[in-house]
Amino acid sequence: MLEKTAASLEPCGFQRVVPGASQSFRTTRQLRNTFWQHGANYIELTAAWQSLMHGTLDPSMGSTSEENRGTALSASAFLLDFLYPSGTVALMRRFSRDASVSGRPGGLRYGQRFTRIGPRPYTSSLPRRQVKRPETELANSQEAPEAGETDTVNPVDTTNLEDNEVPQTGRALDTAVNGVVRDPGVETYETLTQPDTPLNETDDSSADIHIEALDRLLESDSDDPEDADRVWYHYRALKEPLQTIYVERVLDFLSKSGRISDAWKISELFHKVPLERWTSSVFLEGVTAEINLQNDSRAVEVFIEGLQHSSIDVPSLVDALDLILASALRSDDPEKLKALWRHYPEMAKRWDFGGITSQLKRVSSIPGLAQIALDFQTLGRQKLQEPEGTGLGEEVLDTLQRILVRRALLTCADSQVIPLLDVTKDPLAFEEFLRSVSTRGKQELGTQVYRIYRDLAGSTPSHAVLHEVFKAHLRLRTPMAMKYAELETLWGDWHKFYTTPSYRAFQKYLAFYATQGETQRVYELWTRFIELYRDEPGFSILKADDTFAHLLHVHAVRGEVDEAERIFNDISGKFGIKPNTHCWNILLNAHAKAGDYDGAISTFERLLSTGKPDRYSYGTIMQMAGSRGDLGYTIDLYRQGLARGVRPNDAILSSLVDAYCQNEHLQEAQDVCVRAVRKGIVVTRMWNKLIGYHAVRRDLAAINKVLELMADNNVPYNEFTYQQLLVGLSLCRQSQHALNLLAVALKDNIFEVTPAHFHIVMAALLINGQPGPVRRIHKLMQDHGFPSSSVTLFQVTQALGRWRKLPPKQRTRLTPTEWLGKTLRSFNQIYGLDNQKRLGRLSPPAPKHGRPGELLGKNTEKFQFGTMVYMLTEMKNFLEARQLVDLYQYIFQGRQDSDAVLPLTMLNSIMIAEFQENRYDRVLATWGILFQSAKEEARSADFVEDLPHTAKISPKYRYILSTGIGVMQKMLFNQGDAAGILSLVRDVRSAGFEPDSKNWNHYIQALVQLKEYKEAFITCEIMLMPNWTGWFLVRQNENMQSRLPLDMRRKGSSPRHLRPVATTLYYLAKGYMELDRLSHWSAEAAKMSREIEQECVQVVRAIKSMIRVHSELEYEILSEEDYVDFDSAELEYDDQDFRGEYREEEAIR
Repeated sequence: MLEKTAASLEPCGFQRVVPGASQSFRTTRQLRNTFWQHGANYIELTAAWQSLMHGTLDPSMGSTSEENRGTALSASAFLLDFLYPSGTVALMRRFSRDASVSGRPGGLRYGQRFTRIGPRPYTSSLPRRQVKRPETELANSQEAPEAGETDTVNPVDTTNLEDNEVPQTGRALDTAVNGVVRDPGVETYETLTQPDTPLNETDDSSADIHIEALDRLLESDSDDPEDADRVWYHYRALKEPLQTIYVERVLDFLSKSGRISDAWKISELFHKVPLERWTSSVFLEGVTAEINLQNDSRAVEVFIEGLQHSSIDVPSLVDALDLILASALRSDDPEKLKALWRHYPEMAKRWDFGGITSQLKRVSSIPGLAQIALDFQTLGRQKLQEPEGTGLGEEVLDTLQRILVRRALLTCADSQVIPLLDVTKDPLAFEEFLRSVSTRGKQELGTQVYRIYRDLAGSTPSHAVLHEVFKAHLRLRTPMAMKYAELETLWGDWHKFYTTPSYRAFQKYLAFYATQGETQRVYELWTRFIELYRDEPGFSILKADDTFAHLLHVHAVRGEVDEAERIFNDISGKFGIKPNTHCWNILLNAHAKAGDYDGAISTFERLLSTGKPDRYSYGTIMQMAGSRGDLGYTIDLYRQGLARGVRPNDAILSSLVDAYCQNEHLQEAQDVCVRAVRKGIVVTRMWNKLIGYHAVRRDLAAINKVLELMADNNVPYNEFTYQQLLVGLSLCRQSQHALNLLAVALKDNIFEVTPAHFHIVMAALLINGQPGPVRRIHKLMQDHGFPSSSVTLFQVTQALGRWRKLPPKQRTRLTPTEWLGKTLRSFNQIYGLDNQKRLGRLSPPAPKHGRPGELLGKNTEKFQFGTMVYMLTEMKNFLEARQLVDLYQYIFQGRQDSDAVLPLTMLNSIMIAEFQENRYDRVLATWGILFQSAKEEARSADFVEDLPHTAKISPKYRYILSTGIGVMQKMLFNQGDAAGILSLVRDVRSAGFEPDSKNWNHYIQALVQLKEYKEAFITCEIMLMPNWTGWFLVRQNENMQSRLPLDMRRKGSSPRHLRPVATTLYYLAKGYMELDRLSHWSAEAAKMSREIEQECVQVVRAIKSMIRVHSELEYEILSEEDYVDFDSAELEYDDQDFRGEYREEEAIR
């Protein structure tokens, strides 16, 4: 094929510049395996090709003589050097620029002068020994030859030598030294001898030069291929005795190049080393060279000699076995494997195959090894048997099969793991596979394999396997009940196989149960742990860093600050041990979990004075401060940490993002994320927080920009990124889009779907008043293998409780009483309660006093009980609501008459129930508790009494009283107490809280109806009108965009986006016209009317531009005489259904 390709080259481009061959192509062009093994990887197209494309050559080159045709191939080898006669080589050398030894010339430009390059240490066209030539003849060969001059070429050629032949001294075939072309002004290669010049052709002066250069290169320990070529060149220039001195060092140096083309050199050098001078490295390099030369039989011979050589260490022998076995397995010839494995007895004397199998890394990389191992039982054994029955024994074949299985387990498919293990039932194979299941992400498969292994006859899982299986169970996303059962079974295996669990096993189980808040189980394990290891020689368990950490942690998880403080004090008080930073951090985390902000700050200040806070310490307190929005305190902590040498991590930077976002500085928060990426902190969590805050603000456009910025900065999305995106869609009432995104993820696996994603979509449907699909999504979760949890079941309960919003066909299936009963039964099942005797089934709890953070703290129980009480209050089932409140106090606060403060949502629901029952004194008392507790728990760390501009309340909690304010406004309005309404809002704002948009609208409406006109108008002008967008029909008549942008309408649905609703403007219009009528009879009314027109320009303009639409709301608020100045036209009526903020934000949590 190559001959046909060469013959088809264009004659006018190539043949006119290449001298004709003196012999037939068929007799001279012979491609050997040496070409592919030695030179094929390093052949490149020279600059000659570029000159040929121009169609012209340098006229000064002259004709090519026969002498030049014998020039040796340089490093810039021409591709067809092995196909064409020696004249081609001479031509190529003239086209190449001068270069160092083995240097490759750069590209050739048109019109550039051509010259030769230095000799290459080896090429297939260069003989291994040159003919001795007189110095005069050699000097003449360097001059520019005349046309027609020729060299005498030795008729004996080495072209047909076999690859595995090693030339010996005196047997190397000679050939003539080729001449070179010297262009004027171009420096030529200084060395007169070629790389393969024999010993007796180098004089003593040049030998010293070669020795010096060789020593310098060998001492450099370079792995540069160019240096390897230079070493070979200088080595070949030495005399035979000197070569013997350097042979091992040169061999070792060449082996570092890693080039296949150096294998023949290494093989030649290796066979010059006597057996008694073999070392482990020399032995391994020799075997490697023979394998690279595909000379497996010779490699086996060297390997067997190494087995019998006591100076060769076992690791080198195992590496050699790895090379030879991998080569034999890749071959289709079973004789290669048989030739190696028949020496099994000699190998077994040097090592234990069970111990060295894991070191056979090249064997494990063979493609299709798993199938080879599976087929070995039937086909492989037959191929390795001799026809006469004198083949390999069963023990030998069993050992080989175990090796294949163990190595195949590393790369095989998951479906092949158990069949492979079943072939040999080798405990070592089980051990080797199970020890890496977590790092390879095969947790589920690992637990299945372990169940087989633990029941295997005679098996004893190692400590490492038991620890790895424990880790696999933790990472699996299974129901907690199933996880508990599996871990308890594993704990039983510790006792079954070892009687006593290890120190590390106790630590792992203590940490797990502490994380789950299992107080009783932690104390049981901890007590036994101390009893077993208390008297351990040379080790004091009580002084270990994490001995008391588990007891602290279990109370921290449960938010039991008092218990955590008690244990912390006992560490130093009872045991005389100074708490380390780890214990301080757990205590700090206990205050954070309980929502005890003041306690956390106090604990951190104690740590500063007595200990050394680390990044976790700063991260914990900064995250608590940042999540509340205390920007000043968070930045102070950040700077303090930098001054103490604490390097920022993702937790510290995330707290800055929280603090900025809570104060509406979203651009600054984004800048923090971008700067973190530039510093190499690529953490998706920070960006997810930024997306979450945009979601709460109903700003989908900003979410999209952040996602694009993440892509530009190579910040990967994760499952929590999509959670925040679903939250944004849910709050923007895009439940269908959220559901579609979830369906696409399940179908196309664009991200890992978790139960949290389903919960967000279900919450979105509940927010949008679509409880019907919630139960269908719950079934979809179960169909995809997601277990039902308390969160899922509670959302189904919420859907049942909102039966009034079901389609009529579904709503009429049950009576209201039946719907209520079904809702309560569903809720009771979550907590395992009996409908009739809920309290009687529970054991009496210990009394608990009020704890900090009880009002504003969040957990699943508070949210579910609070939401359920609110739903029952909406249904006007006040009796059941009160029973649930009593039940919550009994279970979670110790007793029904506890002095602990109820959670915020429950207090709001209690106020609503008492208001609807006209129990105003109870409403006022509950409001007092709520208001006072909120002022204490929501107080900002930035507040300084001497600095009035500092915030009293953390920004996160400014609107938490909105529901309570609404109830109080309604109660005071029913009582006709305008002064009380004014005082209520004044007190709330002076304490640092803020009413939301709904509160302000109700406030203005109530003041107008109570004849407090001026206060109502001024409040509306200042608080609401800046965000008013005008009347729909007015914009339409003025040729403006009639419909507001979608993003603006979404933002308008946020309770914190202050704007007037149509109802408020109707009441203000009514009050304005009442004032106008009174101004004719009352000077005070006239004065007030003038002041309103002067100070409340936007409100007056809105009233005067109002157009009558004849809606029911108009007739309810405005009388007929109020329409005298109104035009009869349609008016956009925007009566937004503002719900309490907790109903939207808590539902998606």
